[in-house]
Amino acid sequence: MPASVAIVKGKNGKDLKEVRKMMAELFSLIGPAPKLIPRGSRVLIKPNLTAEENLWERGILTGPVFMQALVEEVQKTRPEEVIIAEAIAIGLNTKKAFAANGYEEVARVTGARLLDLYDGEFEEIKTPAGGLLKSVRVSREVLRADFFINAPVLKTHFASTLSAAMKNLKGTTTYDEKKRFHYLGLNKALTELNAVLKPHLNVVDGLIAMEGDGPIAGTPVGLNMLMAGTDAVAVDTIAARIMGIDPTEVLSLCLAQGMGLGVWDEEEIKVLGRSIEEVRRPFARACAPLESDAEKVRFLHGQACNACPNGLRIAMGRLKAAGISLEELPAVEISMGYEARLSGSAGYVQLPIGNCQKQYKHLPNYVPGCPPPAFLMGDQLREIMGIPRRFGSKKDFIME
Repeated sequence: MPASVAIVKGKNGKDLKEVRKMMAELFSLIGPAPKLIPRGSRVLIKPNLTAEENLWERGILTGPVFMQALVEEVQKTRPEEVIIAEAIAIGLNTKKAFAANGYEEVARVTGARLLDLYDGEFEEIKTPAGGLLKSVRVSREVLRADFFINAPVLKTHFASTLSAAMKNLKGTTTYDEKKRFHYLGLNKALTELNAVLKPHLNVVDGLIAMEGDGPIAGTPVGLNMLMAGTDAVAVDTIAARIMGIDPTEVLSLCLAQGMGLGVWDEEEIKVLGRSIEEVRRPFARACAPLESDAEKVRFLHGQACNACPNGLRIAMGRLKAAGISLEELPAVEISMGYEARLSGSAGYVQLPIGNCQKQYKHLPNYVPGCPPPAFLMGDQLREIMGIPRRFGSKKDFIME
């Protein structure tokens, strides 16, 4: 069945008046809003919040200007209630993220209600037979909403190539589910979640996007663009094209095709409003070489995909940004990829990373995951240097 994706372009994504006009144009193309959202609905909007600091102007998270314009457009349908809801990434506080990034002011001005999904209950739903998850726990507030709007920011991501509509649904799950996704296989788990949780509408914040070392260490891109569509797979397919990424390079989209999920055939996707070429802007990827200034670090690459090397590089960069010198590391041998074999050289600390190195799970510094979260790799480096971990015990991330 064909799908439509609407695209609008402006000049200043920080100007509320202009973004309001863009949002109205977007909904006129994909809707309009009163046609999409039944009057009296309980509408839940799920942004992407990934920072407790005021960082929305860096393209890291869904911005408050975008959110205010979206809520105001939704309110034209006379909903019973508009809820802005999130269950933020591991180690962060949803309420702090709301406060730091202007969401409390959005709620005050619009009358929308802010909701930390962790404060509510979660419901177990079955996922496709024969998959990784078997079932997944999703916020009951999301499941009971009359109309669910998925509202991600557009950015690159070290583990999933891009982060947009499909990736943002992970924020509807529990802490333990987020850990399990990374442990079992992030992109496969995300795709299975998308098979059972389908937003009524996906509205993408491309006003200030981000390229490079996403999800939080990249470079802002003033794209001044909005996208919307009812099919998350179709939205991400067009988003990839806008970013100069072939959709076949995005694992979640390839997995969706294999599962028969959503509309991935570009001949079946109707682009409304601006064309892809009018807004296309190639994004830098999270794909810089994995290097270290520390002389005693030895990397063993064994046909690893990009996710583990990029995640480790980002983790090392975060340690440097925190004032921790990698020169303090002892001699360390880091292995990743299914063909890598630790040499067992005397005097080297062994650090196997990722599920491809599971044969070394008995070693004290093994870091599990596919891929492991960057913060988990960083914590293991901290432990090796005798510095306290920031995100708790590693055993909490071993989900066997």
